[in-house]
Amino acid sequence: MQGFKRYCSFAILILLLTGCVDVEKDKTSSNAKITIEPYNMSEKESLLISKSGVGHIEFFKLNGTLAEDDDLQISVEVFEKGKFKEELLKTWDDPEKNYKDILISFGISDFNDEVRPLKLISGIPSGLATTNYSNNMTSSSFSNLVGEKVTLKKNKPVYLAAWLGTTKNELRSVGSENGELPAGIEEAELAFLYRVLWTDKEKN
Repeated sequence: MQGFKRYCSFAILILLLTGCVDVEKDKTSSNAKITIEPYNMSEKESLLISKSGVGHIEFFKLNGTLAEDDDLQISVEVFEKGKFKEELLKTWDDPEKNYKDILISFGISDFNDEVRPLKLISGIPSGLATTNYSNNMTSSSFSNLVGEKVTLKKNKPVYLAAWLGTTKNELRSVGSENGELPAGIEEAELAFLYRVLWTDKEKN
């Protein structure tokens, strides 16, 4: 009888400890907060960028802490004739979980030569990712889609910058203040949208 009581006490203790761990895990997840805001370059920084060959670029500051089971995905979404086509330069599972004034960026090297493709540049917390994209666009526009600090919401994408291209004489600009999918994207011949998504870590 004494052994049975001891066993019951031990089982209750294990259940209590397990419950505390789950509460702590939920607390960590609920306390996770990530903010993104535009980074305004100084005159000297802008001058340096102008010498780098990058036609257009926007920088953003990343702050906050992710829970262990959370992930921050950064990618470039491609739209052709107003419809989503593919996702480029997608990065995820960054070991870094604490961000303090970390810079991320999206840039494009424009070429007037039709033979040469566009070079897409994604500055991510752990480095730099690039790819080339062949196209026949003759004019373009580049827009920042975030006017001030934005707090990410889980599983809701935030669009930070947009490049639009056209073969026509007119090109409608797009805009957004809080990182929503910009209105007018459905009319674009070609568009690249720089996107950040706070989500659960993908399981192998």
